[in-house]
Amino acid sequence: MQQRTILITGCSSGIGYAAAHALRERGWRVFASCRQSRDCERLAAEGFDAPQLDYTDASSIAAALDHVLEQTGGTLDALYNNGAHATPGAVEDLPTDALRAIFESNFFGWHELTRKIIPVMRAQGHGRIIQ
Repeated sequence: MQQRTILITGCSSGIGYAAAHALRERGWRVFASCRQSRDCERLAAEGFDAPQLDYTDASSIAAALDHVLEQTGGTLDALYNNGAHATPGAVEDLPTDALRAIFESNFFGWHELTRKIIPVMRAQGHGRIIQ
């Protein structure tokens, strides 16, 4: 059986980091992406293929997905849209531009990556997307 593959975003810490390690331990080939290059370098030192992926940059999304598909022969079994950020504070203290930035990343970025992987998964006849 061929090794299953997954692209996980937001692997610099927290849930993404833990999921990357747990799935690799279970035999998955994990592409553990991060927004910042220093986090990608740290994950690469831990043995992960760690493409840089910034949800606010369409070319970054495309480049990361192209890298993953090049490494897998054009397939991907699962996408875990985990990457996100927040701006904590009282509602009256939150600037509208900060909320726009959150939506750009946490909604539109997820949508862009998901839109790009759906045709791949349809062509291969399977795949899972976790939001």
